[in-house]
Amino acid sequence: MAFLTCDFFSDALEVGTSISVVLPQSTQAQVGVEAGAPAGPPPVLYLLHGLSDDHTAWSRYTAIGRYAEAAGLAVVMPAVGRSFYADEAHGHAYWTFVSEELPSIVRSFFRVSDEAADTFVAGLSMGGYGPQAI
Repeated sequence: MAFLTCDFFSDALEVGTSISVVLPQSTQAQVGVEAGAPAGPPPVLYLLHGLSDDHTAWSRYTAIGRYAEAAGLAVVMPAVGRSFYADEAHGHAYWTFVSEELPSIVRSFFRVSDEAADTFVAGLSMGGYGPQAI
């Protein structure tokens, strides 16, 4: 498993932002890890954080890396602040970022599946507002 933090400029948000990414890695010698990496580009899960935390919460409080590795799944966790994953009338376009720009950026930065059947989204608390986005 590879765990990355990616900082980049978002045209939709008009500011720099971050994502945390877990990518499956095919290994044979890592103790305690069963290789789950698929032969082709892995499916991708967009995992959305809640109101009281940020995109790093999943890696700090859960075993998301182990689960993703076992499933051969790429996991993308975007930072969206307290946005409720919505375009703000007087602020940033988080809905546009998560639903349009982020999947495109992820596919351009990482080798992940671009098939709709291989794209999943889940969220905790406020993150429940985002699943309709992707």
